[in-house]
Amino acid sequence: VSNLAKDFIDRVLTVDPTERLTAGQALKHPWIVSMAASSSMKNLQRSISQNLLKRASSRCHSTKSAQSTRSSRSTKSSKARRVREKELRELNRRYQQQCNG
Repeated sequence: VSNLAKDFIDRVLTVDPTERLTAGQALKHPWIVSMAASSSMKNLQRSISQNLLKRASSRCHSTKSAQSTRSSRSTKSSKARRVREKELRELNRRYQQQCNG
């Protein structure tokens, strides 16, 4: 593991939030910048989007199977927590703006 990678992990996992890297600072960290330069940003974005969709899909499936045994109140609650396709598109759009901006 490179020294830059170790530094990144140390700074992101700092307990004190005033000393911890913000998301913007983390994206500008030399290790992230070097990793992005060595790999295709589009592939990275595609991979992240696919992972988000897989996670949302698995949550949706597990929620549907669990709903059959839950009461009406808990069903409404689980539906409210479920990630919807529109929310994923918005998340992906914001991520694209952040990466390209």
